[in-house]
Amino acid sequence: MSYSKDIGSVRQIPAHFSLKFSEKEIANRVKTLGEEIGGWCHGVWRDSHTDVLAIPVLRGGIFFFADLVRAINASVEIAPVRTEAYESEINGQQRNEVQIYAEKLAVKGRVVLVVDDVCDSGRTLEELEKALLARGAREVRTVVLLRRLLDRPTFVPCWTGFQYEGPEWFVGYGMDDAERWRNLPGVYIIKRDT
Repeated sequence: MSYSKDIGSVRQIPAHFSLKFSEKEIANRVKTLGEEIGGWCHGVWRDSHTDVLAIPVLRGGIFFFADLVRAINASVEIAPVRTEAYESEINGQQRNEVQIYAEKLAVKGRVVLVVDDVCDSGRTLEELEKALLARGAREVRTVVLLRRLLDRPTFVPCWTGFQYEGPEWFVGYGMDDAERWRNLPGVYIIKRDT
């Protein structure tokens, strides 16, 4: 495997990764999203005297979630959930069913913000929203760092950091290449040999 240097550091980036969104671009967009969502959170508090329940979707959403909640200028309660929609060994290979692991998640009567890294088909977020509403959540809103533009999306998040058109697989900033490279500070696309 060949590597290329990440300019300005000693980090070695696989040569087949191409930077799509830099650490600075992500930070700027997350700050803007935090301001928008913070206004909504203040409104929820005014109406109910209850904090928004912010739910990061593990594992991919943790980097985005950590940065986003620090950019929200209102109190939020945090309760993570884990889902599995893709086979971990094969990028882009969807499972037949979305698995949701949230047995002890108490959402009844709560306003919920689901935070995830990417919305491809929207299947995972759609299933998660249905599950939260079935458990009694009063309202569910979603925010993703990246939304893949499709002709017929099944689900559209309430807030989106960046939109992308194309089939390439993302890696970095929480997203993985067969469970590797989640810890890159930017978002890369994986270039495949044609």
